[in-house]
Amino acid sequence: MQISPITSTPPAADPVQLSERMNRMSPVEQRRVVAQQFEAILLRQLLAPALQSMPGAGNGVYSYMLTDAFAQKLSTGSGLGLAAVLERQLTPRSETKSAAPASSLSSSGQTSATLVP
Repeated sequence: MQISPITSTPPAADPVQLSERMNRMSPVEQRRVVAQQFEAILLRQLLAPALQSMPGAGNGVYSYMLTDAFAQKLSTGSGLGLAAVLERQLTPRSETKSAAPASSLSSSGQTSATLVP
């Protein structure tokens, strides 16, 4: 019977495995993952003081793990919307211009403002 060693970081957080997984992704997928990770970092920074002010919830050994779990969960899927904005900002202009005619019209027929300079 083979038992895997206990590591201090879970496999998803291992930088080497994450780097290898990111290298196999397309640039579009890479931007999506990076934007979601950045949104999670910002959420972690916002949640940490809020959870520390709650009696019993943010104090103790597991406060960072609780904050990290909340931030990761809140940033998955559509998240708070910040990841989508960051992903648009990280998209090169050449890709933005080719997708602009289809995505710049809203359902009412008006053009929407984009944040890409």
